[in-house]
Amino acid sequence: MKKTVIFILTALIVCSALYLTFKREFDQFNPFYEEQYVYAVINEPAKKEGKNEWIRYRYKLTGYTGKGEKKKITFSSSKEQKSEGYVRVLAKGSYTKEWILIEEKVIPGNVLNQLRSH
Repeated sequence: MKKTVIFILTALIVCSALYLTFKREFDQFNPFYEEQYVYAVINEPAKKEGKNEWIRYRYKLTGYTGKGEKKKITFSSSKEQKSEGYVRVLAKGSYTKEWILIEEKVIPGNVLNQLRSH
């Protein structure tokens, strides 16, 4: 009995560590998450990743869905994006399927109000 409990606890710890480490990859295939558009404003500097010609710029932002739900999003780009630009991300949990820079007039009114007050 004691060995079974230790085995189960060890398996839970390993599975939890794997999930936290590879959350974006798991979210990509998770059937319980739905894809949704999240709107955000680039108001934080990007974190540089890579070396020499392989540099990527990773952005971690807070955005809002069309329903006004607050979401954390992450996306990366091969070039640095201008500050105060608007972006629309197609997200599924922590996974970013695609992103695009958009103009202010494309953003739904309730979401734009939340972005301006944030």
